[in-house]
Amino acid sequence: MAWRSRGHRGDLLESLIDLSNDYYKNNGIARVDKISTPIKVVEQNSRGQITLGYFDKRSTVDYIGLCQGIALCFDAKETWLNYFSLNNFHDHQLEYMDDFKKHGGVSFFIVYFKKHEAFFLLPLEFVQEQIKKAAEGGRKSIPFSLCEEKGIPLGFLNHHLLHYLPAINVYLDILEAQQD
Repeated sequence: MAWRSRGHRGDLLESLIDLSNDYYKNNGIARVDKISTPIKVVEQNSRGQITLGYFDKRSTVDYIGLCQGIALCFDAKETWLNYFSLNNFHDHQLEYMDDFKKHGGVSFFIVYFKKHEAFFLLPLEFVQEQIKKAAEGGRKSIPFSLCEEKGIPLGFLNHHLLHYLPAINVYLDILEAQQD
C-alpha cells in the first residue's frame, strides 16, 4: 500500500495566490510571502535529494505580508465538499493568527470551494465564532451557503489573478464599523 501525504492539498489555490502575490510585488502594491514549514533533513542521496526528513516544528500560516502599512497573515484552504470541516482549522494556527491580530495585524483564511468554483475571505473572528458554536454542540463544519452569506467573495484580476486585496478592504471596513 502506498503512503499518501495529506499535504499539498491546497496546491491550486496556493498557486493562484502565489501568482497574485508576484503581481502585487512587481507592481508595488503589496509584499506577501509564502511561509515554508521548516524540515529537518536526516538523509540525502548522492544527488542532494532529501530521502528522509521530518517537520522541525509546526507551520504557522501559509502567508505573511504587508499592504499599505497593514500586516497580513492568512492560510489557504480548499475543499471539494459543500462544506468546510472545522477540523481543518488547527489550534496552533488559530493561536498564531490571534496573537498576530492582537499586535495590530489582520488575520484571515482564503477558502476555495472547488465544486462551486468560489473563493472567499473568511475573517479569523468568523472562524472562531463557528468553532465556539461547534464546541457548544453546533455544526462541526462551515457550509458553502454560510460562506456565501457571511464570507467576503473574491474576484479575479486579468482573468487569472485571485484578487484578494479588495476583500481585505471590505474586511477592514467591517472591523472599523465594529469599533464605532
